[in-house]
Amino acid sequence: MTKDKIFKGAYESRNFSFEAFSLTKEGAEKQIRKALKDHTKQFDLEKDWFHEDDIFVVEYKLNTSYRDMSEIKVTK
Repeated sequence: MTKDKIFKGAYESRNFSFEAFSLTKEGAEKQIRKALKDHTKQFDLEKDWFHEDDIFVVEYKLNTSYRDMSEIKVTK
């Protein structure tokens, strides 16, 4: 684990956007799964309402600019 990056776990449903952040990829994935599980309980949904394959984790470097989840790189 390094201090110069962070990971974002995310899931987009028809009605909600879910995000979870961690210093590790595993932590972000664990937290986004927890968010979906908690949402399922809160709204009394079927356990399989979301698609596991649509969960994703993105790595970000701190103090870096991004556009559409990609680092903005300017060439001179």
